[in-house]
Amino acid sequence: MKRLLCGWLMAVMLIGCGSDNRTDADLARCGRRIAAKPDSVRRALLEMPAERLASRARRARYALLLAEARDRTEAAPDNDSLLGIAWEYYRNRPNELYGQCKTLYYRGRQHLRHGDKPGALRLFLEVEERLRAIDEPYYTGLLYLRIGEVYHSELNFVRAYRYYRDARDLFLRSGNPHETAEALLGMTGAALRMRDLNRARRDCSMALDLADDLGDDTLRRRSLALFATLHIFPESEPIADGLLRRIEHVVRRDTSAQGYCTLAQTQLLRGRPDSALYYLRLADGHNPDTEVLPMLSYTAFRAHVAARSYHEASRAVHRFIYLTDSLTRTAALQASAGMIEKEYFRERSAFADYRMQSRRTGERVTAVAVLLLLTLMGLFIRQRMRLQRERNERSLELLRDAHEEYRRMAESLAEKHDTESRLRSMIASRFDIVDRLGKSYYERENTVSGQAAVARQVKQLIDGFAEKGEMLAELEQMVDEAHDGAMRKLRADFPRMKESDLRLLCYIFGGFSPQVISLFMEESVANVYARKSRLKSRIKASDSPHKGLFTALLEQA
Repeated sequence: MKRLLCGWLMAVMLIGCGSDNRTDADLARCGRRIAAKPDSVRRALLEMPAERLASRARRARYALLLAEARDRTEAAPDNDSLLGIAWEYYRNRPNELYGQCKTLYYRGRQHLRHGDKPGALRLFLEVEERLRAIDEPYYTGLLYLRIGEVYHSELNFVRAYRYYRDARDLFLRSGNPHETAEALLGMTGAALRMRDLNRARRDCSMALDLADDLGDDTLRRRSLALFATLHIFPESEPIADGLLRRIEHVVRRDTSAQGYCTLAQTQLLRGRPDSALYYLRLADGHNPDTEVLPMLSYTAFRAHVAARSYHEASRAVHRFIYLTDSLTRTAALQASAGMIEKEYFRERSAFADYRMQSRRTGERVTAVAVLLLLTLMGLFIRQRMRLQRERNERSLELLRDAHEEYRRMAESLAEKHDTESRLRSMIASRFDIVDRLGKSYYERENTVSGQAAVARQVKQLIDGFAEKGEMLAELEQMVDEAHDGAMRKLRADFPRMKESDLRLLCYIFGGFSPQVISLFMEESVANVYARKSRLKSRIKASDSPHKGLFTALLEQA
């Protein structure tokens, strides 16, 4: 059961992936065919099931393709909802710049159909700004073609001609002859309104040649109609008979107001003013638009002049002037929208300059911050190096001090070694005395004479340590060497101390007991204790820097 469930899930996933791939392939195929066969693409898109458009990306791509197909096939398609779906997906995706530009372009086309020329121009100029980031000659040419149409409708023929010319150059670069012919026809119309007949004739001739190469009857009919309009002006050259016959043959079946106007112009060029007036009356009955009305009035004026109906000619020329002035006033009123657009894009430019300035300021601040950081790092590293150098110097100094201390300790140890040697020799001499006493004791075998001899030697030893004994100076030297120069410091700190007191302290520092000291000094033991206590109090009450040493030696005794 588990294996069956896993197999079913895998099959569903494979089917889903295959369906997604097939949908993407169908949408890509529609995108490649939409320019050549917009009708079949529109039908294929409408027949595509909704369940195949599960993701937002596919729905946005489908909506944009269907809006483009409707724009290419229907006269007034309602693409607002479709373009809303596409824009909702593409607007927040900077990497989908191609989809953004196409969506904005067809939204501008919708504004044009609703008569909102300022809104359309705003969108077209925004698309132009976005297209600067990529190289798309075909769609940039379409954009310039529509911008030229907007300026042409506002009677700004100079800017219209410039945009038509840029569109022609882009279509030539992208290899689109049909759109190139469209741009050339726009250039011809703008040149005619500027009364630049030579430029209009040149552009119209190139458009007619392209229409003949393509075999496009619509382009051919428009080109020939412009040739007819071009040759009714008095300053134009005479039209060739073959070209005139060709114009008549092409527009014979055109029953629109523009077609009747062209037929009237051909009859006027053949010198048949009555026939021209007949076709002009037919054109008036077909509700001509504001673009055709001025040319109908001007053609009627030329026909009435040719028929010598000067009163009617005057009425026709006054009507032509009135219509031209009306269009001029309308264009002047619409110029406010152009000014709004100019102000809008001036603000955009100022905002872009502000962003650039802010970016430059930010870069400068960043550069200063980086420089400051590098400076601080350099100072920090320099400080660390200085501290390390000082630490190394301190270590070297400590090493020198340690070496000096080691030298001093070695010298001190050598001095101590010498002192110990002297002490050992002195002790050896004292033990020599004991040895002699012992030998005398055993040699006399504790006889009376032996005891007298030992007594004499002991008395001789005590006399040696007496006040004027020969051993007293040696004892003081031993105390100094054993106790850090105690007697020398004592004599320096207490220069007025009695010699007997100094001798007592020397006996005490030498480690003799009070009983022995009493024998050396020939005083009672109690008197020795009293003098010791008195000297101890005196030393403690003094300002001697070495009283701690003296007190410690007194307490040890």
